[in-house]
Amino acid sequence: AALCSAQTGDLSEASFVSAESGEPVTLHCKFVEKFPLNNWVWYKQRSGQEPQEVAVKLPSRDPTLSSDSKIRFKINQHFSLTIQQTSKDDEGMYFCGKGDDKTITFSNGTFLAVRGNKITFNISVLQTPAWGSVSPGESVTLQCTVVSEIRAADLRVLWFRAAAGQSFPEIIYAHQNSSSHQCEISSSTHSSVYNFSKNNFSHSDAGTYFCAVAACGKIIVGNGASIHKCFFALSKVSCLIYRYKLQTTVAKM
Repeated sequence: AALCSAQTGDLSEASFVSAESGEPVTLHCKFVEKFPLNNWVWYKQRSGQEPQEVAVKLPSRDPTLSSDSKIRFKINQHFSLTIQQTSKDDEGMYFCGKGDDKTITFSNGTFLAVRGNKITFNISVLQTPAWGSVSPGESVTLQCTVVSEIRAADLRVLWFRAAAGQSFPEIIYAHQNSSSHQCEISSSTHSSVYNFSKNNFSHSDAGTYFCAVAACGKIIVGNGASIHKCFFALSKVSCLIYRYKLQTTVAKM
């Protein structure tokens, strides 16, 4: 049986190439300039997987592509590899190699990173009520209305509180939706209402309560409902004063 070995050559340093999803990208094989008469191969390796053959070129023959690569992959006369309409599945390390029947010497490889499509969408976050008051020991409900071009099931809605003396805002509640949080933009808008209730309100609950929406890798935060320190007015302790603004965001990826 024939014995075949592989080794890494020093003819090309490892490199990094990035491309937008859907756009073409070309990877160059530097070996060809120094050894034009050898056999040539392209291999691709994804993280955690074995290398897979992409293309082969024998002397005096046209290059051949693997069955999985024929549709979108092209090889030119210099054995440069062009991927048309790149997708996330194309991401990985690509190795160009030269060799004979027994030994293949590979370049150090080129890592191809595929960035997602730029996505533009509109989300409006409205926190209510506009104003009000509550006495210590009572309950209060804050409401967050989200108007979005993304399905409600694909949104992740959080409530967090910022208070004096805290280094970072505190996440106090997360609404669990049934979706795996895909990023599908629709031509129509969807309106959803999310409530956060606080029972037995006390002095320690003072702060500003924010509703935040996570979608498509972005976070849109409302302007908050502020709970001020308690004060006496007309023989009644009033603790809660709300203020809100409409937070409208056009997010881009």
